[in-house]
Amino acid sequence: MRLIAKASAAQRLFMLAVGTPAIAGGLALGTAKSAAAQAGGGAVYAVTYLDVSTDWILQGGGLIRQYRDTSRREPGNLEFTVLQETTRPNRFAIVEGWSDQKSMDAHFKSADTKRFEFILEAIRNSPPNQHVLEAFATTAAKPATPGVVYMIQHVDIAFNGFGGPVQAAFKALAGPSQKEAGALRYDVYEEPAPHLNHFSVVAVWANEKAYEAHEAAAYTKQYRAAIAQTGQGNLYDQRLYKVLD
Repeated sequence: MRLIAKASAAQRLFMLAVGTPAIAGGLALGTAKSAAAQAGGGAVYAVTYLDVSTDWILQGGGLIRQYRDTSRREPGNLEFTVLQETTRPNRFAIVEGWSDQKSMDAHFKSADTKRFEFILEAIRNSPPNQHVLEAFATTAAKPATPGVVYMIQHVDIAFNGFGGPVQAAFKALAGPSQKEAGALRYDVYEEPAPHLNHFSVVAVWANEKAYEAHEAAAYTKQYRAAIAQTGQGNLYDQRLYKVLD
């Protein structure tokens, strides 16, 4: 009781909300929609970045795990992977895939999602940053093993340099990267219109040595040079993660 009495208003809200079955709230997750999916296209994806208070890392991890477990049971779910940043453990990421836009919309409107958003608001440092995506250059992932290195990179290309050369650069990077001996996954996603100049890379390597080999590969350097010269895009928004078991 003394702990609750000294806790902040946000922390008391978290403690109360954890015991609440379903709460109507909202942080506007999933407001963007894939143009292809709306037109009757296929699977849609999302990468969501989360930042919780350093005092609430364990609780935040438990909340995200619970959200993962309920989300994986929903109709149309293809993937729901939760990750924790290696150097800043209060930062998390969610990588999810849905069979179609209808399934994704139903997920974001569900009571479990609303409850997650409501509880998260009590312990977060900033609102979630979500990117809804379409597949651009993807392939089947290999089975993950203990000690794998996850990397997520967001690339934002200036519109005045965007076009075929940038897309060709991503294709030229994805092909050989997917064939690396130590690469378990290398997927490039693109945001739908009007943000076609935004890409997300979700990659997994067997270990740190395999990741470093990719970073030093000739095709990786060629990609960076192409983006810097023709796309004027950021190259450094790259973060490393571990799977949140």
